[in-house]
Amino acid sequence: MAVSSDAENPQGATQLQIIVEVPENARPGVTKLAVDVDEESELHVLVPAEAAVGDRLRLSKMPDGPWTCVVLRKQPLHDLANRIAEQPGEDLNKLQLLVPAAVKPGLTKLQVSLSAGEQVQLSVPEYASPGDLIELERAAGEEAWQAKFTPDQYLNGEDAGKNLAVMADLGKVSRDATLDLEAAVEHLFKVAKEAGCFVSPKIKRGCAPPLYIPGLLAAEDIQEGEELLRIPAHLHLTPPAVEAAAPALAAVAKKSAMPDHRRSEALHSFFLARLLADSQERALDKAAEGKSILRSYWTASEAQQKVWEAYADTLLGEDFAYHPFRLAAFNPGGTREAMRPSQEAEYFIEMATDLMMLHESMVRCGQEAGVPDSVEAEMFLRARLCSQTRVFQTCVDTTLVPVADLLNHSPTLTPGVLWAWDGEAQCMVITAVRAHRSGEELFTTYGSRSNMLLYRTYGFTLHPKEEPSFTYIIRPHIVRPVMKVFWGHEEAKPLMLLESSHIDDSLCKVLNSVAKRGKDATEFLRLICARSRWPYERQEQLRPLLDALARARQIDPAAHNWWAYVNPEHQHCIEQDSFRVIMSEYLCLTAHLEVVDFADGRISEAQCLRCCQTWRLSLAKALGLLRTSGGFTLTTVNGDASKRYVT
Repeated sequence: MAVSSDAENPQGATQLQIIVEVPENARPGVTKLAVDVDEESELHVLVPAEAAVGDRLRLSKMPDGPWTCVVLRKQPLHDLANRIAEQPGEDLNKLQLLVPAAVKPGLTKLQVSLSAGEQVQLSVPEYASPGDLIELERAAGEEAWQAKFTPDQYLNGEDAGKNLAVMADLGKVSRDATLDLEAAVEHLFKVAKEAGCFVSPKIKRGCAPPLYIPGLLAAEDIQEGEELLRIPAHLHLTPPAVEAAAPALAAVAKKSAMPDHRRSEALHSFFLARLLADSQERALDKAAEGKSILRSYWTASEAQQKVWEAYADTLLGEDFAYHPFRLAAFNPGGTREAMRPSQEAEYFIEMATDLMMLHESMVRCGQEAGVPDSVEAEMFLRARLCSQTRVFQTCVDTTLVPVADLLNHSPTLTPGVLWAWDGEAQCMVITAVRAHRSGEELFTTYGSRSNMLLYRTYGFTLHPKEEPSFTYIIRPHIVRPVMKVFWGHEEAKPLMLLESSHIDDSLCKVLNSVAKRGKDATEFLRLICARSRWPYERQEQLRPLLDALARARQIDPAAHNWWAYVNPEHQHCIEQDSFRVIMSEYLCLTAHLEVVDFADGRISEAQCLRCCQTWRLSLAKALGLLRTSGGFTLTTVNGDASKRYVT
């Protein structure tokens, strides 16, 4: 089991060395190995947590010093070398591999198997990170190999300043137009009832704890099962409704260069922006009270006109000063700094720029279609954010439902009211699922979403103790070296969405593709997650929260309640959206790293995050199928992505 040798150190003293291979039944961080030092003594060694089965441990001791342990990590390149040898023209004197997931830069040593009888030992430099490319090369006819570690640079695109500048004034519209929002909502209730909607007299607009954000309140006691709203489909604002009301604009947009899915989004936002522009003009100038493009140019029924105009009046009060798209546009550098090391700031900036491009395209379409009074950029962006933060899915994916979208998202996992699409009656129905007292706020749910997804969509987050799951999106430019080795080229850009509640279709496709290429999908997932998590563990401003998480898991290894162990001087971080998003991403990556170690037998169930148990067992099964059968599929139950079986 062990090989002992004496070695001379630079000072001439004799150093005792023992090389031990980690056996198959070992559990890193748990198993202790009994190593014979000589005929009379035995050394007990805890297998380091960062070691893996097949790695070797180099145990060293100076005459008067303690024993030290260095992991000689095994890199199984023997198969790769054989495949290269079978392909004529390939240079066997040039090989590539990756820095493994569990490394300690400056300490970890790699034992690389190049062929059946040839090995090279490499020291991982301090500047290296998981997934960095290692290039091995030797001159023809020579035996000595030269190793080059290539740290990848994560580069962000330049800001599109001229497009982003206009976003900084996004809040200006609501400040210019003096609105009585309570009166606007009351008017919307009135015209909605006249148009055939049911609006319960037991609801009203208002604010209440714990959010103190305008929403819907119980005007009197409400019983469980009571129907509160019923809004017919013909009053919903959908892309088909827009095409019917503005056929000339829709016809021009269809001929534009915009992709189909973006065209529908842009047309919908442009239509709402034009309604908002009329609403603003009416609010600023009483002489324009009767002005409406629905009456002068576009077509709609009388009921649609009244409801949609009243609806636009209520939306005009939204300033979106809190939304990350606006914050990123106003101060890209500050947003990047606040979100570091998360890449979400780049997404916010990209989306702000993208919206500006859609606006420019729709302005050209409007001019060609003869639409009077073009839509300003800030109004288009306001409309797009209204749609993004209020949209429902009925028989149409993008549906704005007047009155119903006044409900706020529940700050807990138990909403008091739920919405449902009545396909037979073609109505959106809102029903109380528990009793409410007068003055209590009515909360619905926007879906079981992580703080990362809530923030990028709606601009708010939940307290971490109420967060139902965690999310991370793999950025191709961050894992470029890993893609080069496992996918075949470094510029591959497959979508990879990591969720701790279910296996997303995108991850299923990528893992299956890696397996079909003859590569280890488990090691691929380990590397992309370790590489993505690496910057978080080196971010100084995140250290107090990661230390809090470590304290929580020291007490309970399966816990994730980091917020309960944050020191008093850092309590403010718990309430900041940026830190909530960053910790959501970190926990998602941690959960995925734990599942690959769990699948490989390196850690036990008790050492994994308890909140991810059901999903973890599914992904572990999927990884096992990839190893034994070369692939797996997902079976969705009743259309619920969070309820899937691996087959």
